[in-house]
Amino acid sequence: MKSYRALIPLIVAVPGIGLWLIASASPQSPRDQQIQVQTNQATQIRESPDYQRREQQASSQIKATLRELRANIQSHRLTFQVGYTTALDRQLDQLAGLRLPANLAQVAEKQNALADQLTRIDNLARDEFIKVNRQARLPELSLNCNPALRAFDWRLSGKVSPVRDQGGCGSCWAFATMGAYEGSYLIRNGGSVDSSEQDVLDCNTSGYSCGGGFWAFDFVIARGDAAESAYPYSAVKGACKSSIPDSYYAVTWAFVKPGGATPSVAEMKQALCEYGPLAVAVRVTPAFQAYTGGVFNELDSRACNHGVTLIGWDDSKGAWLIKNSWGKYWGDTCGYGSEKGYMWIAYGSNNIGTAAAWVRAKSKFYILPPAYYRLMPDVRPIPEEKVRPARP
Repeated sequence: MKSYRALIPLIVAVPGIGLWLIASASPQSPRDQQIQVQTNQATQIRESPDYQRREQQASSQIKATLRELRANIQSHRLTFQVGYTTALDRQLDQLAGLRLPANLAQVAEKQNALADQLTRIDNLARDEFIKVNRQARLPELSLNCNPALRAFDWRLSGKVSPVRDQGGCGSCWAFATMGAYEGSYLIRNGGSVDSSEQDVLDCNTSGYSCGGGFWAFDFVIARGDAAESAYPYSAVKGACKSSIPDSYYAVTWAFVKPGGATPSVAEMKQALCEYGPLAVAVRVTPAFQAYTGGVFNELDSRACNHGVTLIGWDDSKGAWLIKNSWGKYWGDTCGYGSEKGYMWIAYGSNNIGTAAAWVRAKSKFYILPPAYYRLMPDVRPIPEEKVRPARP
């Protein structure tokens, strides 16, 4: 894996913004070559007005933290910027609640074997539906994601749900789970989606809480998940409100890499195109908390402690595009829209992609056959009234 600590610092003049710390990468695109000017001088950090205004009013402790982070960025010639995000107002253990299973390899082997069978059953049901309804158009069959592309962003296809805020609860595992699920739902069913992380937090039977957890796809498969409007998020684990009706269901899920190991760049791209946004683990640190833009390349190799949703890539940046769950006053827009909450993170940095997992939302266009429920006897069938005809 290429080390990004060896990148050469540059200053780029950006109209209306000033100077921006970046780094040269090899090979560069013609456009990058045109806009980059090499220099060894100190550089000005690019930050949005919101972050600048917050920093002006920050405590001396926050200002000292940011000075230390910027000194480290400059001394190691890193390629990202930091500022006073709202994530810096919380302790790291309030934000980073992912707990990887000690027996991850065994969990992954068992889950992937089951997922192979369930996926085949679902594919057969889909193919039979298409055969009978020749004029029907399923949303998932009209997408155009190719792992050979130099860059891809599921937001451009409208298949990424908005950025959420987990607050002071270590429920990142639930938001990463449902972020991947909502992406799959949009791909398979179209329309809109806003599932309830609070339902997952309160009602899971795995012992997951604000103190930590792992991917909760089994919950969405076996029980279904409520809508956010019916079961809103409170950032505190409470008693399960089992009387609230479920709106969202999944068919199956699996790890991208056998054993739950970190996939290669090619394997991750293939899974993103085939299944949509992925739930992935990453190592978060104070620098990650303060991220406001650029390509994050801290290269901290310690164990993962946080879950995020991976939604795209850009080979010219050598980076993955992730959606976080720390609200809209963290991170950047990463080149799309006006909503912050996203990050470019360098391939391989901070163990990004560990335990990467995909989920397949249940289609609303056809009913699963009895063979599915024979393999999954604890799963409740979707009521027929929740199945809708596909568009001709």
